[in-house]
Amino acid sequence: MPRRLHIASLHPGVLSLDPIQVRHARQALRLMDGDEVELFDDAGRTALATIIAGASHELNLRVDAVREAREIGFTWTVAAAVPKGERADWLVEKLSELGCGGFVPLIAERSVVTPKGTGKHDRWVRIATESAKQCRRPGVMCIESPISLDECLRTLDIGAGGSAWFFDTGSTAIPVRELLLNPVAPRSLTVLVGPEGGWSPTEVDRMLDARLTAVALTSTILRVETAAVAAGALVASMWASPRG
Repeated sequence: MPRRLHIASLHPGVLSLDPIQVRHARQALRLMDGDEVELFDDAGRTALATIIAGASHELNLRVDAVREAREIGFTWTVAAAVPKGERADWLVEKLSELGCGGFVPLIAERSVVTPKGTGKHDRWVRIATESAKQCRRPGVMCIESPISLDECLRTLDIGAGGSAWFFDTGSTAIPVRELLLNPVAPRSLTVLVGPEGGWSPTEVDRMLDARLTAVALTSTILRVETAAVAAGALVASMWASPRG
């Protein structure tokens, strides 16, 4: 199986990799001129490519034909409060491995971490890209800019095949297993995960008014990253896995 390298946008012709990919290919993978690799891009296109002669600090590849991204019948996104430190990096990596389409850093009333600037965003893009390379998923998980809960609610696609959940510990929340046993998956799903301090009563009311479904994940209180990844594993295995 050929080594896998990432490029932002894939098309036939001679392509050049960015410096990060060049270092990985030359120093870690020890790839040489004439070696064949698999290229993939953000949109899920793939191609076999041959490394051609170039300077030591460059890596040029010849692509003859590109395979278009396969159609995805079900897509899912996680909008979650940002946990502290490296726990956020782990969250991004694992959601990418599970096939999540996008991660939305969510700013809730009780959020502890509010990302500022582009540092975290750029780091998460790199993590998602490296994860995609390793797990051989189609495309790269999209990392959105941080948004407030109200902004998130305005962008949700609910109805006409789209659905949205928020995890809640209230007594009226529906157990997640009841929703996942539905043999017909929605066309798209957005899962909202609140901060470790929980949603405020006002936020719960706003989400219910916006037609989100309150969902109970476990009988215990989970950390943000645990809840997001546990939910992602359930959704990916029940609704996003290939069916025979």
